[in-house]
Amino acid sequence: MGRQPMDPLEIRSLIEEASESLRCGEDVRALAIADQLAAAVPDHPVVRAMRAQALLSSEDSEAALGEAQRAVELDGENPLAHLLLGLAAWRAAKHSLAQESLERAVRLSRRSPRYLAHYAWFMATERGPRLAEQAAREAVDADAQSSTAWAALGLAQYRLHQRQQSETSLRRALELNPNDIYAQAAMASLLQEQRKDAKALALADLLADSPGAEDFVASVREEAKKRRLAKMLVERNALPQPPEHHSRGRYWIWVMAITVMCVALCLLLQPGTIGTVVLCVILPVVFMWYLRRAFD
Repeated sequence: MGRQPMDPLEIRSLIEEASESLRCGEDVRALAIADQLAAAVPDHPVVRAMRAQALLSSEDSEAALGEAQRAVELDGENPLAHLLLGLAAWRAAKHSLAQESLERAVRLSRRSPRYLAHYAWFMATERGPRLAEQAAREAVDADAQSSTAWAALGLAQYRLHQRQQSETSLRRALELNPNDIYAQAAMASLLQEQRKDAKALALADLLADSPGAEDFVASVREEAKKRRLAKMLVERNALPQPPEHHSRGRYWIWVMAITVMCVALCLLLQPGTIGTVVLCVILPVVFMWYLRRAFD
């Protein structure tokens, strides 16, 4: 005998339970509840959006993209559905779709500070720094307490080579929320550029379990490893150092020795012809050439 259809009260209760699980970071539980709901009410836009969010958190970007597209099809005026579609498309490297969806989400949300912050971070990461700076400043103006907005501004400034302003913005973001993964990532990039690898690595380690941050964390660790290895080689004199001043010193010693020998032969032989003069020069040069090859 099949399971009885869910009544509206049960559906509402499960939606609230799944939402709470997502807020608490219990992605596996949220996805299990969303799967249960999707089997019962497959055309419910909120259920599809919740399932997309849970899949995004579990790093299944392709499945999340499909769920978000379904949520948008079911309710094209839902800003959350467009936001999730934008984030899923971004994760799947479909940047044109991501930008279009995020811009749509911002418009439908009536330029909500939260949606502006997500859009600003996308622009700072994937688009030109000038446009990203404009988007980030709008996000900061909409909510000066948004760590993500400040992080987006800091990243845009970093890409514009405004290092001092970037550090100020990123420090502000981390003051507002020390756990903001966007601020942590941008600050790690800035610190590594400043050759503060230990601090950059500490921030990268905090991002190790964040969905979509794997490549960034690996690049920070790889760069730090290369620098550490190069430093060790230099400290152990394993890297060849050009003996520039020694080479110059030896060169002038050989020149002086040849000159002295030429003068000595001239005084000894007192040459009267061009041939003997040439001999007094050639003999010391040939002799010193053999000596140099023997000792070098």
